[in-house]
Amino acid sequence: MNLKITILLIFISLTCFSQNKTIVPGKFFNVIELGYSTRPDVLKNYQAEIIKDTLTSDCPHTDRCGDYYGSLNSLYIERLGILFQTNHETQEIVHKVHLYKPFAGTINDSIFIALGKVTVEDIYKKYPKAKLTTTNAKQYWIIKTPHVSFLVNRLSTDNDYPIKPTEINDRLIYCVIIDKKIGYNSGYTDEGKIPLYAPKTETHRNSFVQKHKGGLHYIFWSDTSNYKAVKNGYWKEFHPNHVLKEEGNYKKGRKKGVFKYYDLNGKLIKTKKHRPFLFW
Repeated sequence: MNLKITILLIFISLTCFSQNKTIVPGKFFNVIELGYSTRPDVLKNYQAEIIKDTLTSDCPHTDRCGDYYGSLNSLYIERLGILFQTNHETQEIVHKVHLYKPFAGTINDSIFIALGKVTVEDIYKKYPKAKLTTTNAKQYWIIKTPHVSFLVNRLSTDNDYPIKPTEINDRLIYCVIIDKKIGYNSGYTDEGKIPLYAPKTETHRNSFVQKHKGGLHYIFWSDTSNYKAVKNGYWKEFHPNHVLKEEGNYKKGRKKGVFKYYDLNGKLIKTKKHRPFLFW
């Protein structure tokens, strides 16, 4: 086969693969694991694409709600119609994916979605028990299924909620939102807590101990617990790209002895000895 033709076929195959993503609601978007994968993972897996680093609204049900709920770090790949949204706690871990035209991909290896072509009727053929709802802002009709929401633009001429899906059968799906299963990959085990951003091969567990908060307020007047969980024992911490960031020992929340610090590539950049405190 001609070399030029071979190269062209490889390029076409790669392009098609990049457009056809397999989605497991609540868990995976292709190789991105919701609740575990991070912004560096997205940048690595889509390094051939033009990626826009942006902020998006932290909306509970849609993709537009202003600044009321705050903003989240997000990565947008316009050519593929994919937006990866991080969680509020870390601003690094991917917990939602928003899909827009021209995205095309498969849900659960069975339902093919091509935005710009798929309609409300198509969705209800696959999800006959899906719930049709809306928001107070009346921007969208929302077709809700477990961990997948389909947004449909709502028109001023539409009837008030509730309506039947058949009233908007021919309307195109504007956006698909894939969210993380609640409690999925929480990181806690009986032996302690899996370090944040740790690689899948990591077996170490960070531990905590209860420490008295101290002060007369907590002894006499506080109506909350007088104790708090603090770091204790040997600890590891990782960069968002799953590379070791630092390691060392804690005693009741304070660093003790020698700590090692690493750069984003895992190279040791500093060793520091932490002196013990007087009342340990």
